[in-house]
Amino acid sequence: MTQTTPSVCPSAPINVSSYSGNLPVGATNVTLIPAGTNCSFVFDIPNNYVILLKFSIDFQSDDDFVYIYDNYDNHKYYMLHPGYAYYDDPLFMPARSASVKLFSASGKTKFMLSYAYYSLGSYQQVTKNTGEYFPLTNVTRNVYYTISASSSSEQVLASTAQTLSAVPDAYLHDIFVYDGDNINTANFLGNLDDVAAGSIVSSGRSISLVNLYGSTPSPYFLGNDASTVQGFNKYFAVLTTSQSWISASMSDTTEFGAGFTFICLDCTTYFWTQMLYDSKFTTPSRGYIQFQGQTPTHKREKLITYDPNSFTQDYLPQIIPTDIFTINLFKARVLFNMTTASSLANYDAPFSGRKGYIFAPTLWTSSSANNFNFNFRDDSQLLNYNVTFNKMSFPVNTDVLTLKIGSGSGAPTVDNQYPRDQFGSGFVSANGNYLQVGLTASSSADVRLSFEMTPTGTVASTTAAPVTTPTTPPVIVTTSPVTVPTGQTAAPVSSSTVAPPASTVTSNSSPVTATNTGATVTATVQTTTSEGSCNFPGFLLAVFVLLAFL
Repeated sequence: MTQTTPSVCPSAPINVSSYSGNLPVGATNVTLIPAGTNCSFVFDIPNNYVILLKFSIDFQSDDDFVYIYDNYDNHKYYMLHPGYAYYDDPLFMPARSASVKLFSASGKTKFMLSYAYYSLGSYQQVTKNTGEYFPLTNVTRNVYYTISASSSSEQVLASTAQTLSAVPDAYLHDIFVYDGDNINTANFLGNLDDVAAGSIVSSGRSISLVNLYGSTPSPYFLGNDASTVQGFNKYFAVLTTSQSWISASMSDTTEFGAGFTFICLDCTTYFWTQMLYDSKFTTPSRGYIQFQGQTPTHKREKLITYDPNSFTQDYLPQIIPTDIFTINLFKARVLFNMTTASSLANYDAPFSGRKGYIFAPTLWTSSSANNFNFNFRDDSQLLNYNVTFNKMSFPVNTDVLTLKIGSGSGAPTVDNQYPRDQFGSGFVSANGNYLQVGLTASSSADVRLSFEMTPTGTVASTTAAPVTTPTTPPVIVTTSPVTVPTGQTAAPVSSSTVAPPASTVTSNSSPVTATNTGATVTATVQTTTSEGSCNFPGFLLAVFVLLAFL
């Protein structure tokens, strides 16, 4: 680079031996930069250090600017004339080098750059595994979080999770991601917003997170084994809370499908209450939606599959007894309603035509007690209750499943206890006002039931599966349209703009289009690149936008 004013920029790179100082050399306040200045301050940064740059600038011309380059000589940030002066705007830069290019055409701009090297040697490590989520507010000064994959042959792919009502969080840019389990020796991988949005994978088994600014980003972090999510066209993680209601749409029409992990921060049960396939963006012969417990990293069995040719609204509401589950969507767009409030789900209400699945909770999550107790009851109507035992395995002699079908307060027509009673054909049918199913079992017990409620005098068309059926419930075989209430699904929100002083930071999102209540809010899930540092208000960031259609 041309250096027309030797007194402004040192000819040699600055290194850690100088520790701290002001530039131009000897400056104690903003200094007038001569016209024609076009030079760079270059910093060598050792592997276990970062450098804190503080910019004070009083631009006097739109023709004057400051560019900041990273270790790879990428033009990462630039500063332009905001119309007022600002002082001590901070920017941390990681190893192994950084440079600041100063250009002044006017000769009127005043500038000073303060710098200080900081060692990372005293930072304390906190370890996490892939498949574990945690709030990024935990990543505070003087600690760093290391996330390691499940095996030495695996890599880590980072994701961030927010509620559907949250705007993309610019503080994600404050978090540095290092490619390894030791921030003092690992290479810098990128800022978290870039790493997550760009699906940048670690070179080895671990990544580490550092927040040098002490900011408080609201999202949660979720790392997955890369092999479990790299096959998707796109993957999102979404936060929810207890007593919430979500109306949303999600889509993927590629040959790779999409993954969506839902995380409830303070509840352990979801209810999938309504769903509609959008025929315009769904391939009937190939599309489907599947549900599995926990994260992709856990590699749990896909317990439920709904395909567009056979799904009916009669299969809902469906209970999902876990705090975290993952949807696999293929060749389809679906509109859906989901709630974490049992009072809104009305799950225990019987109705003619209703169908559904009941699974042992430990098939969804390892953190739950393997118990349930469901009481489908309506004393005002008599129905034929049909239950199919798709699989039952009771490895401990105290494991027990109870099944009752009856009417009123009298003795039930069916009063079975398994494994004490014979499974027979694996199918039970009886008339009544209620169906009660209960499980008290060890964590290794495997129970999979399907049920159907039909008018009295009829028997469900479901073919009983043998008790030894190894994995999944039978394929759904009936069809009927689903009606989603008008206005429940909001239009996509494609972008969000954060504009601190002297900067314009634009982040674009591929939305899981949604309405999330409590209060009804239209929202998106962050999925693309943004480079917004709320602690660096003087900078306009170079942003590359990746647009994806959901």
